[in-house]
Amino acid sequence: MASSSSSSARLLRRSGASLQRAWNRTDGPKSLNIISRRFMAIEASIPTESTATATAAAGEQDTCVKIFESRLRPARTRQQQLLDPPPVTTTLYKFPTLEPLQFVKYDAKFLHLPLRRDILHRAVVYEGNAHRLGRAKTKYRSEIVGSGRKIRPQKGTGHARLGDISSPMLRGGAKAHGPKPRDFRTDLPKKIYDLAFRTALSYRYRQGQLIVIGEAIHPAHSKTRYMRQIMLLNRWGAANGKTLFITMTRRNNLWCGLNMLSQHGRAMKVEDVDVKDLLETGRIVIEQHALEWLGAKHGIVFPPRVKKSKGKKKGEEAVGEEAAVVDAESDAAAVTAGAAGASEVGFVVEALAEESAAAEAEAEAVAEVVAEVEAKAEASAEIEAQATPEDAPVPPPASSTTAAAPTS
Repeated sequence: MASSSSSSARLLRRSGASLQRAWNRTDGPKSLNIISRRFMAIEASIPTESTATATAAAGEQDTCVKIFESRLRPARTRQQQLLDPPPVTTTLYKFPTLEPLQFVKYDAKFLHLPLRRDILHRAVVYEGNAHRLGRAKTKYRSEIVGSGRKIRPQKGTGHARLGDISSPMLRGGAKAHGPKPRDFRTDLPKKIYDLAFRTALSYRYRQGQLIVIGEAIHPAHSKTRYMRQIMLLNRWGAANGKTLFITMTRRNNLWCGLNMLSQHGRAMKVEDVDVKDLLETGRIVIEQHALEWLGAKHGIVFPPRVKKSKGKKKGEEAVGEEAAVVDAESDAAAVTAGAAGASEVGFVVEALAEESAAAEAEAEAVAEVVAEVEAKAEASAEIEAQATPEDAPVPPPASSTTAAAPTS
């Protein structure tokens, strides 16, 4: 009995080691299934002499299974960590002083992807083909204007044979196998193109060449001299590589200031940016809204935005600005509770309004009755006045005491 239990324990330990090795291999699930089937066959062949022996073997088996699970759990945790890398932190700056404002965290799949040159190459070629117009065209022989007669006889001149004036060998003739209008556009899966955008932004982020502005890039002046001073102060000029400014909409001061500084940088709207634009300049200065717009367009889901309470006094911004993160669940609960409270209050207000309307209706009815009674009284008084003449004697008032009868 002891020998059978010890042998089963050894088999379980050996199988546990095999399971661990199978899981660590690249084809872990497949090898794990094969070894599990072998282990089940070995376990079925273990003899059990009594119920006590079977119970002891089952207890040892449960213990070994727990050991196997504890050994396998860290491997799964490491794989899960590799699949879900932590977010990256980005600094928001103020334009044009580049004063740090706050830190913002973004998904690693947005700004921390590995460099894939093949993906970037496919995206750049795809964009280049899409931008080609394909308007080049030459004339066929049938499109040449002129007579179709033969220029000279076939024989007897000592020269080469010639046909009509539209021959490709003659000046002014057609072009043999010339270009025709065509479409150069090629196909590229959307997920590949989205990955190329995020890879380009990740490369710029790792190189420290992605500068995120927390507010709108709107210079105070539109003068070229003002923008040149900003470029020199921040070392954004041609000596350190051109600068690409990306904004949500057209900023007139920025566009006018960079109009004469094309050798130092240029500005673009976020909807016009391509992968090639993100790679060909020395650095990228982009607004936060524009960066998140690019991410949302190319497969990134952002959490609820941070809402800032801003106060203005006499045209100047208030000194304090408080930022509050909006929680979707709490907002939904608050909205539901507010709706329920509003419905109850509305019901009470409607009831009060109905009662007041009923009271007003009763008062109006009473007033109408009183007016009718007064009108009837006035009409009867007028009728009596018309029936009684003005010179008729007025009857004496009735005495309160009865007159005494005359004595005989």
